[in-house]
Amino acid sequence: MEDIIEEIFEDSFIWSSCAKIFLSALFGIVLGIERRNHLHAIGIRTMLLITTSCALLGILSHYGAENPAEALGDPTRIAAGVVTGIGFLGGGVIMHQGLNIKGITTAAIIWTAAALGLSVGYGLYVPSIVLFALILVTLPIFKRIEKAFFPASKIKTINLTYADDDADIADIKNVLESNGIIIRDVNYSNSFEDEKFKVEILANAGDVDFNALGKKLKKTGNLVKFSFQ
Repeated sequence: MEDIIEEIFEDSFIWSSCAKIFLSALFGIVLGIERRNHLHAIGIRTMLLITTSCALLGILSHYGAENPAEALGDPTRIAAGVVTGIGFLGGGVIMHQGLNIKGITTAAIIWTAAALGLSVGYGLYVPSIVLFALILVTLPIFKRIEKAFFPASKIKTINLTYADDDADIADIKNVLESNGIIIRDVNYSNSFEDEKFKVEILANAGDVDFNALGKKLKKTGNLVKFSFQ
């Protein structure tokens, strides 16, 4: 027993493998915190599991390549299996929310977490740290850029209900466009039973002052109901 313990402490491969796992764990924790700060489904534990398990698989693949007699097969197939399998995990976080698609960035981060884990497992420390730093710096920067230059990125539904059919459609469009809303489609319906005229508008919109928009739309006719989804 003492000989086994002594051999473990003297084995540099074991210590370097532990260092790789701890470094990949750090990457996973920070990436998980970044996703949680943006209220996404994937979190710290998931990212930690992805990076550390991929690091271990990378270590195993690397070990198999250096010790072909013990690998009993092609060690590169482990990394190929990770690349294939991680796609299913990433696809699980992509979902439709109304007319919008959410989770694509999170799915891409899952791929990145897997790549970081594998690269640390192979001992590519510098490229791993460079990619990790690049992600942490660029994600918040480009999020601000997208919000500033592409504010109308989400598709929203605007429902207007008028007590009669004297609504000024051209005025409605002018009010919406003046508030930075890009109209994609307009549908009308007239209910003869309750004498209501309804307008449904699909539009690209960013952050909109709901109350201020409602006050402006009230001037376009006898508006009795307004919803912005």
